[in-house]
Amino acid sequence: MKNFGLLAAAALAVSIPNSACGRSAAVPAEADTAKLVEARAIIAVVFPPAQRQQMTDKMLNDITAPMRANFPKAAMEDPGLHAIVDDFINQSLAAQRPLMARHFPALLEAMATAYAREFSLAELKDIHAFADTPSGRHYLSKSTAMIGDPAVMKVNAAIVADAQATGAPMLADFKAKLMAYLQSHPDVMAKIAAQGQGK
Repeated sequence: MKNFGLLAAAALAVSIPNSACGRSAAVPAEADTAKLVEARAIIAVVFPPAQRQQMTDKMLNDITAPMRANFPKAAMEDPGLHAIVDDFINQSLAAQRPLMARHFPALLEAMATAYAREFSLAELKDIHAFADTPSGRHYLSKSTAMIGDPAVMKVNAAIVADAQATGAPMLADFKAKLMAYLQSHPDVMAKIAAQGQGK
């Protein structure tokens, strides 16, 4: 559940072209200011300022829905266990909301930078012109909401289930090796404990 913020960031990044995702985060040169202006205008359509909190809340809920769905059916049929799971997920979401709010402006600026780096000024103007049409505004403003479409959520649930099944043995092995190492190196364990206490 600690990965909610990362997952949400990944979901938000669907609007960034794949070829732009692996590049350096350097701000465009002064000559590219016009490109950045266009890119910011496009981002404002993708994430309308008045709707940003609602959009991030929806994305967090959409991202966690497959996780909730992949808890064992028997556990979710028991009212007590169901309540514990719901409480944990709801607490995690509540903790992630302020984190997302804190990082969201920087994320949007990074996305605008990625657009400015990926597209020419002429292309950005074309995209912006499309964004100003009713169809363009509808398309771009809903592009990140596609993660909540039932068809997408069904596939995401299957991905989460497969990822959990694939990762469980590796995680168990990792934990065993980590604990064995720490137990045989008490000095390292002591350093980690001291750092955790702020010493």
